[in-house]
Amino acid sequence: MPDLRNILESKITQVILALLFAVFAGNWLLGKVPVQSPVLLSGALVGYIILIAVFLAARPVIQEIPFTTLLLYLLVFTSFLGAGILSIPAGPVTMFPYRMLYMVMVPVFLYLALFQKEGLQWDKVKIKPALYFHLFWVLYALFSLSWTRSFSMGAVDLIFLVIGISLIFFMVYFLKKEEEYIHVYWIWLVMFAVLTAIGLWNHVTHNHLAISRINQVAEYQKGIPTSVFVNENDFASFLSVSFFLALAFVQRTKSWLLKAAGGAVMLVSLYVLVYTSSRANFIAILLGLFFWFVFLTNRNVKKVLILIGAAGGAALAVVYPSKLMAAVSKVEGMLVSLLTTNAPEAEITSVDIRSNLIKNAWLFFERSLGFGIGSGNAKYYLMHFAEYPTKGIINVHNWWMEILVNYGALIFIGYVLLYLWVILQLFRIFRRSHTRYEKMISEGLLGGMIAFSLSCISPSSQISLNYLWLLFAFSLSFINYWRVKQNEESYRPMK
Repeated sequence: MPDLRNILESKITQVILALLFAVFAGNWLLGKVPVQSPVLLSGALVGYIILIAVFLAARPVIQEIPFTTLLLYLLVFTSFLGAGILSIPAGPVTMFPYRMLYMVMVPVFLYLALFQKEGLQWDKVKIKPALYFHLFWVLYALFSLSWTRSFSMGAVDLIFLVIGISLIFFMVYFLKKEEEYIHVYWIWLVMFAVLTAIGLWNHVTHNHLAISRINQVAEYQKGIPTSVFVNENDFASFLSVSFFLALAFVQRTKSWLLKAAGGAVMLVSLYVLVYTSSRANFIAILLGLFFWFVFLTNRNVKKVLILIGAAGGAALAVVYPSKLMAAVSKVEGMLVSLLTTNAPEAEITSVDIRSNLIKNAWLFFERSLGFGIGSGNAKYYLMHFAEYPTKGIINVHNWWMEILVNYGALIFIGYVLLYLWVILQLFRIFRRSHTRYEKMISEGLLGGMIAFSLSCISPSSQISLNYLWLLFAFSLSFINYWRVKQNEESYRPMK
């Protein structure tokens, strides 16, 4: 059998892959733009040429990247886009770039695991309990199909679960160097800027990608941004988590130009977030900022931030008093609606629906005797057995409750303990690391994980959202990298 690794790491193969990706993206641009619009068509052609030029210019760098690492980078990149830029019906499923690349990654991973002794090194994995838990979760979900009311819904959720968890394995095994984590971090930052820009475009022009639900709403709602997501809640959760990776970058980078660019993207993301009207994600950002300010900044930084905040608030109050008050009033209205019964009727209805969704989910969980109703069956139970009115809403809209009701107490407790362990490990890395990049990565991931605790209660369901799995995959693989590094340093012979 020929050595697949040598074939995969061929520089020619890597260049061809890069060029095919450029052509792929360019063809999407041309396919999405109406021919009747010469201006937009010209813009698409320019974008197509730029994409090819970028990949050609990056060829010397791409040639030095191992194929598996390059494939992982592309997988991470497309995970942010989901089905937003390209969606191809293929029988009962829909294919888009992330799934296409995933179907390439799986056989590569399995080949290295089964036929290459040096391909995947189990002894280099220092977070085995975390991986065992995720494998157990998959087996439990598979076993739970035996008692589900809807086997098809359970099977679909199981597929999403396997795809998400396999990303964790890919990153743990294929990312080994600090520079590789920096590259993934940069990909996330760039996509944060791109998706934020698309969201701003949604709000300003009232135009949306084909996947967006806003295409079917009344004109006065067209300014709600969704970027590459189906709805505004998914987009808002992405913004609240990504905000802290950008915050860590702005704090740690030495370039004032990059600080300014990062700060601008953060401000625009907050502006866009306001128009998603996602209350949970505003609270998530406030919680993350509180944690970051108290635990991740030193005394000097705290003083500077207080002064900048006071000066910036005063300047806005003087220069843009009406806009500042409008933004404050909008945020205040969203937060107050969670705590009072004097909010507008629509807001009360929204809060009551979410409350009833949780009540129904808890009721289903109790009736399952703690074992869960089975993979992906929360939607089915809400459709047929809900005792509290939800006005046709059949998704739990709460990731914590979704895990509890579908997979039972054992998986839920394990997931919560894993989540807390990841936070503690990232905090330990932040306190002990001495390199700027390690501090930046651990700080950004830590802030994102804190925000995730509340941002995950906004989307209808988290299991199919790639950035959820990427956040955990990035965090767990980085913890593994740190532990491997510490272990190697502890056994390094003295000179």
